[in-house]
Amino acid sequence: MIDRGFYNRSFLGLVAANGFFWMSVNFFLPVLPIYYHSLGMSDHQIGFAIGAFSLGALAFRLYSGRAVDRYGGAPVLTAGTILAVAAIGGYYFAVTLAAAVIIRFLHGVGISGYSAAALTTVTMMHDEKRTTEAVAVYTLSTMIGAGLAASTANWLLAVGGMPLVIAAGAVTTSMSLLLFPRKFRPKAAAASGQSLPLKKIVASPAVMISTVSLLAANMCYGSIMTFLPLLMLSRGITEYNSFYVAYAVAVIFSRMWIGRLCIVMRPDRLVFYILAVLGLTMLIAGNVTGGWVPAVCGAGIGIGYGLAFPAMATIITANVPAANRGTAFGFFTMAVDMGFGAGAIGMGAVATGWGYPAVFAVAGVYTLAYAALYQLWLQRRIAREGESGA
Repeated sequence: MIDRGFYNRSFLGLVAANGFFWMSVNFFLPVLPIYYHSLGMSDHQIGFAIGAFSLGALAFRLYSGRAVDRYGGAPVLTAGTILAVAAIGGYYFAVTLAAAVIIRFLHGVGISGYSAAALTTVTMMHDEKRTTEAVAVYTLSTMIGAGLAASTANWLLAVGGMPLVIAAGAVTTSMSLLLFPRKFRPKAAAASGQSLPLKKIVASPAVMISTVSLLAANMCYGSIMTFLPLLMLSRGITEYNSFYVAYAVAVIFSRMWIGRLCIVMRPDRLVFYILAVLGLTMLIAGNVTGGWVPAVCGAGIGIGYGLAFPAMATIITANVPAANRGTAFGFFTMAVDMGFGAGAIGMGAVATGWGYPAVFAVAGVYTLAYAALYQLWLQRRIAREGESGA
């Protein structure tokens, strides 16, 4: 039986809006490296253009989070989504490096407004004891949208070129704006609490450590999404769609189980296994050859990336008062941009100097080293904060 108190109209509207929004964003990830390569850009230029999206989002994450705490989610989300639609339209005209960087930057700015507002809103729609379940369902829609986009983007490019990809992105982004709930009744716990200084919020072990962990996860994601297609082409492999199919299936499946895993294992313990899976996947992608590698790497990145965000967001929700969650999530989601920027821009320099396999070796070794540090020390700091009720 469906729990109509939990799956109310406002929550379902937010979940649907979220799926459409992230579908629109992920239409471009698989195709832009190939598209920019066809325009004559070098590997480093491609990485810079792709990563400019993250730079734009990074520059405005904290401002967006603070604005959500002060003005509410709806106006911040509306402004961000309108800017995102305008930027998507600009992809049609962005055929030079400078234009591509500007458009990607503006698209990132738009996403900062959407993500801070939507993530904070979902944590306020239900009682605290059901927040993990709400975040799990909400982030599942993220991965459904992202998975559908990743598995169909290359087909759209082949059928109609970039104009069709751009049209699909603009339509799905507009749908997210139409579906987002303008009015809902927040729970009393979410409306109460004292606003804390920024320094105190971000210095919380739950916020700071979760943010650094998410950065490592997104570095792996940015690296593999940007450079796996180019690595495959350099090896003479033109059919690697199994990567995107496996990624889509794995990321959706993992989000379906995240709520249960957080209960059975505890999210702070789960993070170690997430990081280990991502690190090993990167090493396999860059250093192992075979027809099965794209599918295995797609599954690995799908499982690790699919679990990372909701597990870490649940840690923050459990340790940060609701009145400060906009700021906390604004800081937390900066790791998405920093990590993806490190994967796309930073690893672009690595690819230029040492080749594509080095990209995956560097990302894999770093992530595994950080996973060990997390297991030996950082996870205990989060546990102590939870036990103290800080």
